[in-house]
Amino acid sequence: MTGCPLSSKEKAVKHGRLFATLACVALALAGCTGTNAAGGGDVIHIGLTNPLTGAAAFAGVPVDRGARVAVDEINSSGFLGAGKKLELTSDDSTGDAAKAIAQFRGFASEGDVATICCTVSTEAGSLAPLVQREKVPTVVTGATLPGLTAPPYLYRTIALPSSPGGMYDQLVDAVAAAYRPRTAVVAVTADNGGQVDDSKVWTSALQRNKVSIVRSIDTFTADTDFSAVAAQIMAAAPDVLVESMLGSKSALLTKALRDRGYQGRILSSYGVATPPIFEAGGPAMAGTLFPIPFTPLADNDRTRTFVKLYRNAHGVDPDLFAAQGYNAVWFLAEGLKRAGKADRAALAQALSALPSFPSVSGNTYSMKDGQAVLSDKVQFLQWNADGTQRLWP
Repeated sequence: MTGCPLSSKEKAVKHGRLFATLACVALALAGCTGTNAAGGGDVIHIGLTNPLTGAAAFAGVPVDRGARVAVDEINSSGFLGAGKKLELTSDDSTGDAAKAIAQFRGFASEGDVATICCTVSTEAGSLAPLVQREKVPTVVTGATLPGLTAPPYLYRTIALPSSPGGMYDQLVDAVAAAYRPRTAVVAVTADNGGQVDDSKVWTSALQRNKVSIVRSIDTFTADTDFSAVAAQIMAAAPDVLVESMLGSKSALLTKALRDRGYQGRILSSYGVATPPIFEAGGPAMAGTLFPIPFTPLADNDRTRTFVKLYRNAHGVDPDLFAAQGYNAVWFLAEGLKRAGKADRAALAQALSALPSFPSVSGNTYSMKDGQAVLSDKVQFLQWNADGTQRLWP
């Protein structure tokens, strides 16, 4: 495992699992094959492939923390039944598809009953056929690549922001009504499939609102200097800039633009919603608008419980990525409880039969072909110069 340092407890878990795996090899003829196994006894192993370092760590770290909060809550409450415990092991994918594939194969060979993965769409797209082939129930937390899910083994517990009438459509419609922009530039992380697909939704929404797209600009995940891109946007002088980009890259582009005096509205995804992203862009992030499927300010019991547990564990409020990790673990727990046993095939069938699941946002997501669907209206937030956020409009 790479990335965030392991605690002594986590190191013990890794060493114990290695011993168990070697023991399974030695005792294969006695029936310890690892196939569809829970990892032994009443401990149910789940693997998490997730970027703890690299460009997507701003999302991956809170996903990991939110998932662990859910595991602790499930275990302490006895939700799965007397003596049944979840054990989560995470590996740092760094956002690299090859690493994610290797880590998934490791979890599968160790007998994990399920895996959670994929803040990054390139990872999700690479893992999807392997999940189907290995028949390991897998839940995607954040990757927005369209057409990804494939029950009974592959699920996604976030509503796609790019779905028709979804978050992006709602934000563009609201901005068009409030500001009547005439021109726009769309900047895209061109080597991220999810961002490319999202850019098409942003573009359609702008065109539907009679906003002329004067330029579309490709950027890349490895980019760190956005001065040339900012110069192109300044030359185009759009009323609105849409950033269909990874959050960390959006922050850098926003700073480069505001430093050059750009005064137009900037619209982005909820990838810019977290404090580390604000730190990357600084006060230049002020005025950036984004849709938000989760806020710790939501007034409902489920959100309040999650916020309290997360604060107790980490000393800060959870963000939407923490909520994604939390939701994914609870979705698996609901399936395990329905299945009645920690068996991959039984869990897969139980998950495919779940018509809905309660989200930490307080809403209930219906499941359609393995994809979470949220029909409610979303809220919009805006960064302030001091690093706080407020509802918009």
